[in-house]
Amino acid sequence: MSGNLSRKIDSALFSAFLLPGLLSFYFIYDYGFSEDLFILLIILFFTLVGNFFYAIPVSILIDWITKSIRRSQFFISGFLHIFFGFITIFIIERLNFFAITCAVLFFLSEEWQKRKKNPFNWIIVIKNGVVLVGIVTLAVYSSFLLEKWMEKETYEYYLIPANYEGEVTVIYNIKEEPVAKKMGKYNVIQVNDHGYALTSLRQAEGTIKNKYYFVDKNGEKVKIDEKCVHIGSSGSISNDEQEFHFLNLTVKKNGCTDDFYINGNMYGENHSLEIEEILQREGLGDFGY
Repeated sequence: MSGNLSRKIDSALFSAFLLPGLLSFYFIYDYGFSEDLFILLIILFFTLVGNFFYAIPVSILIDWITKSIRRSQFFISGFLHIFFGFITIFIIERLNFFAITCAVLFFLSEEWQKRKKNPFNWIIVIKNGVVLVGIVTLAVYSSFLLEKWMEKETYEYYLIPANYEGEVTVIYNIKEEPVAKKMGKYNVIQVNDHGYALTSLRQAEGTIKNKYYFVDKNGEKVKIDEKCVHIGSSGSISNDEQEFHFLNLTVKKNGCTDDFYINGNMYGENHSLEIEEILQREGLGDFGY
């Protein structure tokens, strides 16, 4: 048992140090090594933690499962190592790519240590390699599909007064507000003339699929070009009784560019109300206004 554990510790160290080593070539090519050394050290730290607290116990379990298997032991063990790397997607989400890579390196180190005294056979190596590549490809592709399936999306339908231009503030989870109206699968956010909206909705997370419209007093709507909407900051603020989550965005009618869409109007005038002033106006706390 001690020899088995020692082998697994060696495999854990090998995969933990090799992973950031391989990534360093990418960083050197794209960014410059010195700027991303700290990132590589972080990856090394979490890889070591994951290998010693997850990979080693899992590998011991796999050895126990496959100990009585004679034929196809390599394939079953390899599949299980990669599978347990794959299922980390439910914890670390898209970072499970690192877990799958570590699982492959860990498994290869294990097999090399167990078989290094055996005669080298190119046919077996090629056959095992092809199958292993197939398993890894399946795991990566399945991760991609599962990630898309698990991905959250926001569906909010903004109605903004046609004469308004500037920063819009949405304050979520206001219990006193009525249930939000629906436009198909979209939740309606009705912005008032002062540039803010209160809603009983929880703040949505994920890929933004929102729609934005200017609406006049007659109810006529004009869709706002996506380049005319900049999604700003979000955060929370609390009084003594309740915490309020909010989102800021900026809309404009003319001069919409990619720069505005990404960075917002950094130097433009902002006549919108502060979040504290909005809450005080609505009787939701005393913030000194």
